Amino acid sequence: AYVATVLQSTPLNISFRRTLVGNRWEAWLHLVRRLMDVQLSQQPDQLYWKLNKNGVFSVKSMYLDVINSSVFPSSKHVWKVKVPLRIKVFMWF
Repeated sequence: AYVATVLQSTPLNISFRRTLVGNRWEAWLHLVRRLMDVQLSQQPDQLYWKLNKNGVFSVKSMYLDVINSSVFPSSKHVWKVKVPLRIKVFMWF
């Protein structure tokens, strides 16, 4: 309910502790533009895994995406990502 209230106000009723400048301001504007396309409803949320046609998570789909991704051209790059170690190990497997 709170998110809907914020998104319905023009301009957005959001304040920050620090002033957004430069790249942070551009990133904020990009996020706001993307949020304007979001349609909220009273329906329960549903999870959908985009890497599988049926929308259900599988380790295989995750693995294939990681090894075929330009972000991870080889498994050695998995270790440089800034995520917890257990996630890195999962991605590597």
